[in-house]
Amino acid sequence: MTNSTGADAILEPTAALGDHVRIEALSSDEKMGRRVHGVDLSKPLSPEAAAAVVALLDQHRIVSFPGQDANGCTVADLERLANHFGAPIPHPYNYANYQEFIRTGEPLRVHDVEGRVSTRVNAAFPGEIECWDGADSPAVYIVTNLDGSGPDAEVVAKGGQHWHTDIEFQPIPLSTSMFFVQRVPTHRNRGEGTWVTNPPREEGFYHPDSAADLAERREVLPLNGETAYTDTARAYAALTLDERDMLDNIMVRRRRRRDDEGWLIPLVYTNPRTGLKSLHSPVWASRGKRIAPVEVDGMNEDESRLFLDRIEAHCLKPEFRYDHVHTPGDITIWSNFATMHTAPPSLSTVNDPGDARLLYRISCKGEPSAELPRQDDDAWINKNIEPPFRSELS
Repeated sequence: MTNSTGADAILEPTAALGDHVRIEALSSDEKMGRRVHGVDLSKPLSPEAAAAVVALLDQHRIVSFPGQDANGCTVADLERLANHFGAPIPHPYNYANYQEFIRTGEPLRVHDVEGRVSTRVNAAFPGEIECWDGADSPAVYIVTNLDGSGPDAEVVAKGGQHWHTDIEFQPIPLSTSMFFVQRVPTHRNRGEGTWVTNPPREEGFYHPDSAADLAERREVLPLNGETAYTDTARAYAALTLDERDMLDNIMVRRRRRRDDEGWLIPLVYTNPRTGLKSLHSPVWASRGKRIAPVEVDGMNEDESRLFLDRIEAHCLKPEFRYDHVHTPGDITIWSNFATMHTAPPSLSTVNDPGDARLLYRISCKGEPSAELPRQDDDAWINKNIEPPFRSELS
């Protein structure tokens, strides 16, 4: 089925998942995201079921499977699931010698037990919080505020991130990311009734000449540990035909550092399985000073910023936004081609388990695969997975 502009006229691929499966909208407006009840992700998916789950993500940009901890689902099961969406990529933090690997090419070595993030998480509140099985895989990034926390720790707050997609600055960008939720903060303060108040931004966090409407929309952040998403497929569909035609021809140069040559990639992504078009990371500086700003082909830096700022402001309109409330046991998957997201302000160091935040993230790139194990060849892995890694959980 093909839908080049509209984001609604779609069919739910439920037959392959079983008659017992129930699918509902994540939000009251039913525009972005679906919650799928009745699928047990602790068990391998049949090729037909895997294809149906990939199709759900293609159609809805976010798919959430609640209560997977009740099924005995582990982080290893999350990694197996991720293989259906693409090749899982490892996180450099999981290697003891990543910098030496970059400099000399010496074989990668995972941390010994005492050097792992999971070990430090487990030390924060012994007997109360312990990482789930599978957390030490190189493919798993532990998203947490428990590293360095404990009963005697000084509480530290940090602000939310820039709006972004995950690792869009590589020649083959990430297609998909997913969270498996173990703990979310339950404390709320007495003043605003939220978990945190967003700390003031440091100077230069955003460009000082950002337009007022964009600056305002950027700072409407979730304050209770949610993840905020915006639907760039719906944002694209809401543009006029002339605007869409113009954007369809825009190429942007992405690169990690300013002195990199970079490469040109379309600003508008067309899903090869559905034909659905979306704006792929239409942000001039998605991580502030850490990643080089994007250049629009044929424009200088100032022109590129003004051009992309207008698109970002459009994408951040309330009608395209959804704030996802994380619930322990949920697995939530999102498309990096058809959404942007931002991490919330948080307490980055805590001294009470009621403020704990512990999620497991896996991201992947390349084509989906209904059947496992994946058939990515070594040359493709070595060129596109940084550092090279092949998931064993397939």
